[in-house]
Amino acid sequence: MKRTGFVEAVGIGLRKYFQFKGTASRSEYWWFVLFALAASFTTGLLDGLLYPSGTLDFDQVLRGSEQLPVTPFSSALALLLLFPSLSITARRFHDAGHSAKWLYLLIIPVGYAVLATIGTALIFFSYETVNVDLLLPIYFLIFPVAVTSLALGVVYLVFLLKPTKTFFEGNLFAEPNVPDWPYGIEGSTS
Repeated sequence: MKRTGFVEAVGIGLRKYFQFKGTASRSEYWWFVLFALAASFTTGLLDGLLYPSGTLDFDQVLRGSEQLPVTPFSSALALLLLFPSLSITARRFHDAGHSAKWLYLLIIPVGYAVLATIGTALIFFSYETVNVDLLLPIYFLIFPVAVTSLALGVVYLVFLLKPTKTFFEGNLFAEPNVPDWPYGIEGSTS
């Protein structure tokens, strides 16, 4: 099996922007993840240098008296890499012999995080100061997001680390590629 290099993996990942069918090898997937992390680090540095925010008081941000720091480069990169990341993950799941429908489970922590954020903001807006009595409801709003995200992350990591499973090993998502024999297919008359 041929290993994919860094430049080739990034090129494939970006070319197959919306292609959720097919397979992606482990090397192809992890090189693309390395590219995404390096690009995120770079855009984060650019945002920090060009738009310094100083200290950030989240209590003041939630109350509306202070704004979140401006991060146009990081935000643009996150939007640009959203679909390539999902598609290469789906293809990697296929390569390991799993359905990409497992990605639908991301809706649970993301949806609950939106609800928890709204609930936490309502708590902050309803009270003048945040005291210990308010931390318990906030904890129960945020705790399920952390638990489901961690559990889903572990399942996904196990899928992503599995070796390639070929069609002949029972992988219904892989194409049946017949290996090239050095002297033709055995038993043929050619």
